[in-house]
Amino acid sequence: MLKVVKPIGNQEQESRKPRRKGRWKLWLVLIVLLGAALSVIFFRSSLSQIQQIEVEGNVYVDRSAVIEAAGLRIGGQFFASSATSVQQRIVSNLNAIESATVEKRFPGKILLRVDEYSPVAYELLEDGSVQALLGSGAEITIRDQGLPAEKPMLTEWEGKEEEKAKLCRVLASVPDSLLADLSEIMPAPKESYPDGIRIYTRSRFEVYTTVSLLKDRLEILDGITETQSPGLITMLQSNVYVPFVNTDLETEEGE
Repeated sequence: MLKVVKPIGNQEQESRKPRRKGRWKLWLVLIVLLGAALSVIFFRSSLSQIQQIEVEGNVYVDRSAVIEAAGLRIGGQFFASSATSVQQRIVSNLNAIESATVEKRFPGKILLRVDEYSPVAYELLEDGSVQALLGSGAEITIRDQGLPAEKPMLTEWEGKEEEKAKLCRVLASVPDSLLADLSEIMPAPKESYPDGIRIYTRSRFEVYTTVSLLKDRLEILDGITETQSPGLITMLQSNVYVPFVNTDLETEEGE
């Protein structure tokens, strides 16, 4: 019988193939281990840590409060949180902040830009101090910022935080030109109008309306104060204007 013998060259080629595959596997394992070692070294080094945090755009909110709300700290991991998640934390934790943007600059620098709600009024407290009220209803202690220009003063609102916040949101939706004449706003609830308010204007009018109707009535009020003499205005389902009696004139006529 004849035996078929494979050429020696083919046998050598087949014997080399498993060795080559084994070498590639070994190189792959070494590369993975080297990458893991470099990753550990990198994340333990200062290059992966937050080295500087800057805050821009804050007027009423302290820098430290913004950083705390963002959940950041010097020495923390630079890549631990995405910019989007940091932005969301700032806005959700600080009701004085309307929006925020986060910029990461490698290595180690993070810039937080915040946009605060604008002041819509200020409030005189029982102890005589004054605080600013922002469009979100946030209450901010006034230090060196100064009083908001041509904004109404809120009085007697202690214990009515929910109603006050609702009023601030309404004021934030009104053009500044319609707020300039409002001097003082105080709560004046009635059984039929639980959100009733009394307004005193710089043009010496007294106005009774409600928080829910205020936005729609301010433009009408502006027209009345520009064309009529000071008086009492009731602005509910219908508008009623009664001029104040000139007591000096009545006295002279009586004489």
